[in-house]
Amino acid sequence: MDEYSPQKPKKYPLQPIVDRWKRVLDAAKKDRKKKFDVYADEAMQYFDGPANHMWSEYKSAKKSGSSGHDGFLAPDVQLPQFEMSVNRIFEAVSIFGPVLYHQNPIIAVTPRENPEISIETFYAGNLEAQQILAMGQAIQQGIVQDQFIIQSYQQLVQQYQQVVDSEEKASQVDKDHAHILEAISNYVQQEQSKQDEARLAITEAIITGLGLLEIKVEQPPGGGPKTARSRYRTNKDLLVDPDASYWRDCTWIALRTCEPVNVVEEKFNLPKGSLKGKYARTSTVENSRSRKRNGDGGYAGATHDLIEYWEVYSKNGAGQNIKMNDKDRNVKGLDALGDFVYLAICEQCPYPLNLAPGVLETGDMETVLEATSWEVPFWDDYMSDGGWPVCRLSFYNKPQEVWPISMVKPALGELKFVNWVMSFIADKVAVGSKLYCGVLKEAGENIRSQLTAGNGPFSIIELERISGRNINEMVSFLQAPSFSIDLWNMVAQVNAAIDKRLGLTELMYGMSGRQMRSAAEAQYRQQNINVRPDDMASRVEDWLSLTATREIQAIRYTAELEDLVPIIGQTAAQVFVDQILTTDVSRITRDFRYRVEAGTARKPNKDTQISQLTDIGQYILPVIQQAMMSGITRPYNAYMEALGRAMDIEIDHFLLGDEEQQMLVQMNAPPQPQEPQGEQQ
Repeated sequence: MDEYSPQKPKKYPLQPIVDRWKRVLDAAKKDRKKKFDVYADEAMQYFDGPANHMWSEYKSAKKSGSSGHDGFLAPDVQLPQFEMSVNRIFEAVSIFGPVLYHQNPIIAVTPRENPEISIETFYAGNLEAQQILAMGQAIQQGIVQDQFIIQSYQQLVQQYQQVVDSEEKASQVDKDHAHILEAISNYVQQEQSKQDEARLAITEAIITGLGLLEIKVEQPPGGGPKTARSRYRTNKDLLVDPDASYWRDCTWIALRTCEPVNVVEEKFNLPKGSLKGKYARTSTVENSRSRKRNGDGGYAGATHDLIEYWEVYSKNGAGQNIKMNDKDRNVKGLDALGDFVYLAICEQCPYPLNLAPGVLETGDMETVLEATSWEVPFWDDYMSDGGWPVCRLSFYNKPQEVWPISMVKPALGELKFVNWVMSFIADKVAVGSKLYCGVLKEAGENIRSQLTAGNGPFSIIELERISGRNINEMVSFLQAPSFSIDLWNMVAQVNAAIDKRLGLTELMYGMSGRQMRSAAEAQYRQQNINVRPDDMASRVEDWLSLTATREIQAIRYTAELEDLVPIIGQTAAQVFVDQILTTDVSRITRDFRYRVEAGTARKPNKDTQISQLTDIGQYILPVIQQAMMSGITRPYNAYMEALGRAMDIEIDHFLLGDEEQQMLVQMNAPPQPQEPQGEQQ
């Protein structure tokens, strides 16, 4: 690559494309802020914001002259002295988070099964074959003796059997391939710290409504096998096509990335120092307070010079199809890049980072195509979630809208009201805790000086006799009015409404307002309380299944033999390279089904498992006992292992091995008949 410095005055042929994408990205930011950020940011503040964040925002809005806080509180309302925030969102995260993802899931990969077709259906379009098949039973019984008909029948059966055998052979190959893909997928789940990444995304999905995992191919810095990993990305880093009404209709998405300058230069093969200074965010101690903020509000560049750019994944070209303004210049030759294009757009840089002038000057179209191609063509699997490098998790989607709804949004009104009421109650407690003492003015100075000098809760006041008056006439204590119980009832009812919005009912906390009358009632209430968690868990499992599919896709495109041998062994790795890599890539996703085994990611309910095993034991233990008398110990061992896991007990010493199996066989073997003894001489 020729040496290139951005400080040199030069024309950039792709600057019009950068300008178009900057305009489109700005429109997407405004669209996201209007439809998603305004509520998502507020929900996040309730989870981990300052204790008085609601009041601070109100004061800031009032100071700026805006209506503020979506009409909450009139401009002339009296503000409390004690500014409180009741954090119910933290409770929702702490309850639902462990339930939805307790451990790394087990991925089951199964090949697509073809339906079984009878021989009659196979020859349904052949009238002559149907007539011969109709006489098949007579031929087998020897009633029909015509050799021509018999040979024709045998040929039909042989042809059908060859097709069936061929399908069975192909099915067995698919099963072996599925075992290989399953081993790779479960290795990825365990080795990539997916639990930490997924829990972050689930937490953000609970609070804001949207969680993201980005699928990337990574290699350890010290060497080792390349593998696909699902990395958490905050939804603040995501922009989508503002024209789309549904996720599947998006023509492009963009992911915000902020990295050190030297890393970006190395990543895009740019000359060292070509980005530093002009396009980067510099950082020094002196200008730390004036540094530009990231989209999430954090300061950038405390340690390195950083550069922020958007990774654009387009399904409709490099930008030549974007609507142009009157001043826009057309750029020729972009159609050769195709529809599926990757661009790295830095808003301060006049050229895409992956299409620097040095790349274009080479004139090598293959190099240009390689620089603008998606790392992994996820777009080939457009049927599942649109085919993007990110997998979205949302619990409540809005019709005709890309951005989902936060489960916190319906409860924001009640949350604000509870904060308002509790803040004024705190003020009332502070006022009611003060002790007011009334003293006659003529004896005031003597008593006042002694009251104010007391340090503890009790003080002794020495009084001189004044005009023969009673002490109660000289000193009187004033008591503030007591609280009305109606105020507490109102707060309790609003909190109950918040619990219903968020799913924080009394049974989720293990409490109940009354004693249940029967086991049937307890089971019915338990089923109802699990409706929302079960639905959320089902969505999480679908999401994890999609990430597993994306991970296999990434490995399919980037892994080599030496990357797979440490994971699945030499034999399976060779089969993967020779057979799976050479077939149509669509078979990876369309002919195999990647599913999270139900419940493997959720927190296990030990009591329920023990109860279920005890119930089923009433039916299977007698059968197991009979099997053990014949020396069959596998069912007994399997039952004991399941019961041990549920009870958290080590049961290896209770299992029956080969020696015990042989002893059982010998003990229950029928007695051998004795041979008759010969006649005595």
